[in-house]
Amino acid sequence: MKLEERVDIREYIKKIAKEMDEGSTTGNIATYETPNAFTGDEEDDGTTAVDLTDPEYAYSIKAPKKRRNSVKLHELSYKNYKRDESKSAVQKINHNILEVNKKIRELAQKLNHSIKLKSEQNLSDSVHWKRTNEALRKMHQRISVLSEKANELYDLKEATGEQVKRDLIELLKDAGVQVRPEDIDYNTVSMDHYEIDVMMDGEPVAFDYNKGQLIYMGYNEEIPLGSIDQKEAIVAELTKIFEK
Repeated sequence: MKLEERVDIREYIKKIAKEMDEGSTTGNIATYETPNAFTGDEEDDGTTAVDLTDPEYAYSIKAPKKRRNSVKLHELSYKNYKRDESKSAVQKINHNILEVNKKIRELAQKLNHSIKLKSEQNLSDSVHWKRTNEALRKMHQRISVLSEKANELYDLKEATGEQVKRDLIELLKDAGVQVRPEDIDYNTVSMDHYEIDVMMDGEPVAFDYNKGQLIYMGYNEEIPLGSIDQKEAIVAELTKIFEK
């Protein structure tokens, strides 16, 4: 839309608004059935005050939308959530976590669509509205808070370490080596990186797990065993090592 056309639209809207205030043309104003007829922002819910002289909001006037079957999160207080007898405490906790995970997946898909379209159209960051850049800044902050909340519910480092421990026990068992959970100790180096000691015949045998890759740390050599998900290949390698 050209600047001249925007100016004409602004003037027309001002004129109509003035006539509505005076009550002289209420019955003569045409209505618009097309959603977002005068908006450049499809997500604007009409609750933000706008300045008609600002080109960004020159045609962003519309009435607030009421979404049916929509419940805002703050409308459900913790008090009501806790008192809800339709579910047990365990069901409430797990359903909440699953619902959040679903929403995060949906939001990630929306962001991916924006990234893909922006890339395909070869658009720079200058296409972002001022409000969009502010939203992105807040998004980073909220993601950080969300990550902290998730860690309060679930210690990811500890959980991953315990899973690697269980997987290693099964792999060694399939390779003909019997070990107990208490025979394995591990040290967390960083997220998804663990140093593992397995007691065999009174001697520690070292392994290294780093981002899904398992390595046998022998006295004289290091043997990459491969991805921990490729069980058959790892079992074959472990069998060769402990048959020596």
